[in-house]
Amino acid sequence: MSSALIPLAYTAACAFVLLSAFRGMALTFKKQSRHGDRTGLKTTHPELLDENGFITKEELLVVHFGGIDGNALSVNS
Repeated sequence: MSSALIPLAYTAACAFVLLSAFRGMALTFKKQSRHGDRTGLKTTHPELLDENGFITKEELLVVHFGGIDGNALSVNS
């Protein structure tokens, strides 16, 4: 009798852990979608700011690393 309960208890425990994990992830995603950024503030990467603290107007270098088409590296300015 007890050997028949072991798989049932194991299945119930796995289902509980799985549902708890999904519930935790759902709560996290709901919280994130309300606030946007994790800090709740608009953040800018520091290298994009000039010496006065404003976003720079200079042209930026863009690098793309390897794509599906087999190109190893392409650089655009």
